[in-house]
Amino acid sequence: MINILYSSSSDKYFKQMLLSLISLKNSTKERLNVINFNVSLKSFDKDSRILTDSEVDFFNKVLKSTNKESSFKNIDLSSLFEKELFFGPNLNCKYYSYFVTIRLLADLVEEVNGKFLYVDTDVLFINDVKELFDIDISTVELAGRRDKGRISNYINSGVMLLNMDLIRKTGLLKKARQLVTTKKYIAYIDMSAINKACKKRLILPKKFNDFTYNKNSVIHHVCATRLSKIPLTKKWWRRIKPDEENLMLKLYPEHKKIYEEFNDYKKITPLF
Repeated sequence: MINILYSSSSDKYFKQMLLSLISLKNSTKERLNVINFNVSLKSFDKDSRILTDSEVDFFNKVLKSTNKESSFKNIDLSSLFEKELFFGPNLNCKYYSYFVTIRLLADLVEEVNGKFLYVDTDVLFINDVKELFDIDISTVELAGRRDKGRISNYINSGVMLLNMDLIRKTGLLKKARQLVTTKKYIAYIDMSAINKACKKRLILPKKFNDFTYNKNSVIHHVCATRLSKIPLTKKWWRRIKPDEENLMLKLYPEHKKIYEEFNDYKKITPLF
């Protein structure tokens, strides 16, 4: 069984998660245990909401189309988020929603134990996720690729293989929560906190978190796709997300089958 963890907080993640789940279940024949951390605080973000039962059932149907033993579970962490994280100097970060910190609650959720692969919703799977999940992390807290442009072992937190048993022992996520609620970050709020708190890490090849499409990679992380290649221009600041179908297919026609299946699901469900 392969354990996968996502986190989301609003409608904009529904389509992205569906695309990611389609690519995930098509990448492997293994049983998938998918958990999504969900938070809604209307006083902070009026667009935040919890997935409905119908949406959860729908995601289960999608996963089971490849393996009937696969499952999708949504966990409402709104109260825990408010208690553990909803304070401090980063609530109104200019560049990122503070909801990115939801994943820092993983050690407080009993369903998340052993080995888990955390992925952002803007991740598309190209080849079998089992190759990544089977990597031995028994002696480290987590594994991930070095972030783009970094010389140090600063990892990109959009794809992390987590050793939850060791993380609970070392207190990595507890330390990260303390950092994001006490120290001001300009950007990369929780990613910086995770890197600061982590003492035992494994650096992975970029094929396990590739920022562009490569047929030999396991994961295509769309986070670095921009409208323009000219740095600091208006279009350069505009990041493309997987649910922008026309732009994605223009740049990455290799993902055509994912979008075809995505559109087939759109025709048969009223959830869009």
